This record gives sequence, structure tokens and C-alpha cells, in this order.
Amino acid sequence: MTKRAFEGLPPRITFTSDFHELVRGHLRPGTDVRLRYDPARIVPPNEDYVFGDPAHRIAAHIVFPPSNDVVSVPLLSRVGVLQDADTSVTGGGSMLTAVVHVPDSATAVVMWFTHDGPYGPTNYDSDLGRNFHFGFPSCQISLLTASVEPGAAGSDRFTATVAAAPDVHRVVLHMRLVDKTESTDHDLKPSGQRGQNGWPVWALDPVDVPKDAVVQFKLYYWLGDIRYKDDNSGEYYLAHRGQAEQVPPPPKALAAAAKAWG
Repeated sequence: MTKRAFEGLPPRITFTSDFHELVRGHLRPGTDVRLRYDPARIVPPNEDYVFGDPAHRIAAHIVFPPSNDVVSVPLLSRVGVLQDADTSVTGGGSMLTAVVHVPDSATAVVMWFTHDGPYGPTNYDSDLGRNFHFGFPSCQISLLTASVEPGAAGSDRFTATVAAAPDVHRVVLHMRLVDKTESTDHDLKPSGQRGQNGWPVWALDPVDVPKDAVVQFKLYYWLGDIRYKDDNSGEYYLAHRGQAEQVPPPPKALAAAAKAWG
């Protein structure tokens, strides 16, 4: 099983001004998740908004299935009103924030946002009415293997296997080569096998790639009619030929000194 990026770190979800939603850390039931939100997503440009202005009430509205209850929290500036806010489309600038607790019983996080200002009706940010859906990849899907192996003359073959929770009914691998811009989607197929945790294993039919290719990919999976994403906390997954780098053991003298010190 591949270790996830940022495993064990507190989760956060960043909503950038260029309409990306970036999950970092270990999002799962029973944890607090920090929301970071750029108000440029929702405040109309003609409203002369000043970052953190309390007259512009921006809130997150969250549902934790299977419950239908809506939890609403205000998104606030931790540094007060800023006349010269730091703007960044990558989410690294000034952001409104809130912290919400994910119940132990939650199976997903569903979210939308509202803005009530002094100049007009309520504005919504809701993924065009679909709302934003976030799964718990560490509890629902895991990458078992991914490798690039010798194939036919002048080419290699990329393969991967994934274990997914029993209620996952579709898994798609979205891939591209690191030196290319084109990407492709590939449906994985049930292999009839099960992983160590008892989950069904899904397998990718071998994909021909150029010799010595480096493959970057993420996973999509479906629970019911909702598609969720596992992009390894935005770091994506990589596969390439060759063995992983092995760190040599420390010299015996150093190991003995460390043992004596302990």
C-alpha cells in the first residue's frame, strides 16, 4: 500500500479564487478540518469589497451524510480588515477561515457557500448547484501497486492495482506523462481478488507508454452517483521504471554510538 502525502497531518480544504478546491492533510471522520476561502470567489467585483469587512457576511454550509442536518459557520479574517490584502490564485494569500468538526459517523463532506452583503441579494458558490463533495480516500480507497515495466520493443507498460471499499462501484485512473500535457482516463476492472483489509481489488489493464516514461496520475471513484477524487493531497501519484531509492544502513560505529547514547 502506498503511503499518502501529508498522512497524519491536520486536514484543511482551500477554495482558491480560480475555482479550485485543494485538500491537504488527513481528511477523515472524527477530526477538525480548517476551511480556507478566498472571498474573490463569491463577492461580485462591483461591490468594492475590503478583505475581512464584517458588512459582507460569508458563510460555509456543511452537511455530513448520512445526516441531512446543515451546519453553518461564518468565514472570518483572522487578521481583521485588510486594505491591501495579499492576493494569490494558488491559495497562498489572505484567506477567510473557519474550523468545523467532522462527526465520527460521517461518510462524506458536502459543502456550499453564501455571501450576504450590503448591496444586493444573496450570492452562492455551490459548484453550479451541485455542491462540493469531499470523500475520505484513506477510508474508501488505497493504491496497492503502480509500476512501469518493460513492454514491447521500444516501449514500456504501466500497470496499477487499487483496493476500494465494497460500496465503491467504479474506479477510474486519470494519467499523463510528466513531460506531456495530454491526459487520458482508464476504467479499472474488478480483479476478483481482495486486499489485506478485505476490500475488492481493482486492476488497470496494461497501458503502453514510451520507454522510461514517468507516469503521473490520480484516482476517481464513485459511491452512489457521486464522484470522489484521490489525488494524494494534491501531490498526485508517480510511477516509473527502476527500484525505489534505498537509503543505506548507518555505519556500525555510528549505530553502536547511537545505541550507547540511548
